[in-house]
Amino acid sequence: MDMFSYLRVLRRRWMILIASVLFALISAALVTTRMTPQYAASITLIVSAPEQSGDVSTAYQAVLLSQQRAKSYAALMRSQGVTAGLARRLGDGATAEELQERITAQAVPDTVLLRAVVTDPSAAHAVQVADTLGAEFSRYVDGLERSRPSAHPAVKITVADGAILPTAPVSPRPVRNLGVGLLIGLIVGAIGAVLRDRTDTSVRSARVLADLTASPTLAAIDLDRRAAKRPLTMRDDGGSVHAEAFRSLRTALQYGGAGGLPRSVTIAGPVAEEGTTTITCNLAIALAESGVRVILVDADLRRPRVGDYLGIGEATGLTNVLSEEMAVKDVLRSWGSGSLSVLPSGPIPPNPSELLASRTFRATLRVLEGEADIVIFNAPPLLGVCDATILASNCAGAILVTRYGRTREDHVVQAAERLAAVNACLLGAVLNFVQPAGRASLTAGVPSPTAARRRVTAMGEGS
Repeated sequence: MDMFSYLRVLRRRWMILIASVLFALISAALVTTRMTPQYAASITLIVSAPEQSGDVSTAYQAVLLSQQRAKSYAALMRSQGVTAGLARRLGDGATAEELQERITAQAVPDTVLLRAVVTDPSAAHAVQVADTLGAEFSRYVDGLERSRPSAHPAVKITVADGAILPTAPVSPRPVRNLGVGLLIGLIVGAIGAVLRDRTDTSVRSARVLADLTASPTLAAIDLDRRAAKRPLTMRDDGGSVHAEAFRSLRTALQYGGAGGLPRSVTIAGPVAEEGTTTITCNLAIALAESGVRVILVDADLRRPRVGDYLGIGEATGLTNVLSEEMAVKDVLRSWGSGSLSVLPSGPIPPNPSELLASRTFRATLRVLEGEADIVIFNAPPLLGVCDATILASNCAGAILVTRYGRTREDHVVQAAERLAAVNACLLGAVLNFVQPAGRASLTAGVPSPTAARRRVTAMGEGS
């Protein structure tokens, strides 16, 4: 993947990136607010070796000895011996181990100076501990450097600068913590977005969809966020780009096959929430708009919605005809300009599959085909129940509706295989809810492994 590919992935998976950054910033803010403020007080000590004579060589040797001792004393300042004496001097209940955690010391490079820093939740107590540490460490080193009690110490520790009362805490640092949180969130979010994209098996390409179904991709319908409230784009916004996509689907259906417009077609998706009903209704309106006589049948006898979309209700319809309670002409309703007729689902029956597999349905289908140029069936999901496969086996063709970024490739393959198992003619597929960020990738990219395997299988069966 090149840089532009990664940028497209981040644009496509921006929600992962934003969620990761927000989580990291909130975590950093919570950690910062829960941290106890710490104040730092520092002291500077001079390590000096006394000169026995006034010549330059002896003075230089004394300086070297002091520098060597300073490096060793930096570690010695946090030793148990020093902190135990410091705890006794303070007498505030702090243990030697607790004091070790609060003290840091280092030798200033190329000097005879030692710098010690004490941190504490109280600024005044930090100063007290630092000053007491200087006095205690001087006493401790004085005892170490004497060969005997009456002898002079080889090295002497002197406090050069005492502690000054700090006015601001050294931690927490909100700006730094939030900056670190932001950086971590961006890194984790970017990695998560790339990993999610690489492991995503949902359909995101018209080419991949065509390979999976071994049929053409008839149309790619863009995402219309107003469709939830206004699903009939062909009626409510006929001049929009979204409406033109349905006209493209109409054209592909009319002129895509060698035999022209099929007499009947089943429209179904592999699973629920693919937008099948919306596509069925708008395609029917688009065909009627061009003068084609259309009968739209809501054959989803489990969750019918065509009547609600078109505003005619589902009180009577297909189930009444299949139960031989009413004739087709009694429940068929004209809609719009007159070229479109609608047969609602009717009451939800206890046995939808049996009704659709009956001889009455096949007889009804022949009647409907005699009344129109095309009969369009809105069907339930192919992988949920067998209703859609029954419908497709009786119709002249079928259209498979998939949802961009949600329908899994293996579900598409299973749906196509179910249609093939009943000798249904798959006219093509529709990629629905295409997001603007994914429009550029509809025909780009390499085929997915699932599509490649399906092509190899199809080639093997053909040979």
